[in-house]
Amino acid sequence: MTTTTSSKATIAGILNIASGLMAVIGGAVLASLGLIGTGALYAIPDDIPPIQWLPLAFFGPMALMVLVAGFIAIVGGIKAIKRSSWAWTLAGAVAALVCCLPLGVASLVVTVMAENEFHTGAQG
Repeated sequence: MTTTTSSKATIAGILNIASGLMAVIGGAVLASLGLIGTGALYAIPDDIPPIQWLPLAFFGPMALMVLVAGFIAIVGGIKAIKRSSWAWTLAGAVAALVCCLPLGVASLVVTVMAENEFHTGAQG
């Protein structure tokens, strides 16, 4: 099987990285909202029920999921640019769907179109 090199994998990698960076920034904002909300409620006197940890309990898991998806998209984008791992590139494109839907759809389409540009053999 002959492999041809085009810019499809590079485009998919750039879309993955852009989507992942947006997710990392969004995850940081969500974590900040949880921490700031918890701090603000903690400063209120104890006349209210113990709800100080509610913002962190709400925004914390969302921030963690978005950050993990963002990092997977970034790693997948790096692997796509290097053309070293089809599996990581595909995982990054799927994670990019979670991070930013329009960029994720474009990344997934271009990733599937660029499948033959990746090395055959051991993936990882």
